[in-house]
Amino acid sequence: MIRSLKTVALALFVASGISAASAAGLDAFGWKNRVLIVFANSGDPDVVEQRRLLVDDTKALADRNMVVLEVVGDTVKPIYGKATAVTEQELRKDAGIEEGSRFTAILVGKDGGIKLRATEPVAPVQLFGLIDSMPMRANEASR
Repeated sequence: MIRSLKTVALALFVASGISAASAAGLDAFGWKNRVLIVFANSGDPDVVEQRRLLVDDTKALADRNMVVLEVVGDTVKPIYGKATAVTEQELRKDAGIEEGSRFTAILVGKDGGIKLRATEPVAPVQLFGLIDSMPMRANEASR
């Protein structure tokens, strides 16, 4: 009986045309991580600068439960943290970024809401200050 229910569920999942990767998108991080997604075109110096600004302070990223992703063209590259089952298409859709758009950094809170949208690299002091001003972060820090 259970085996046949699993078979039916799998058949419905496949018939719906939704893949496991595309079903996840930003939902894969919900209530676990804050996500900074950096969208850029290949060769954009702003994406290199954003990466440089952030990789120097991995302790601050860890303290804030962050994942940092770089989306260049059709490639998703984790800069900090783990990103399994996310695709470039889903991230673009979730963030409202069209392919070919110029540099855009999007901060997504644990609740899934967009907290920051920037068209220039974001300084860590600005990024961490914004996160630290959030009620959920204040609650985490007080524990």
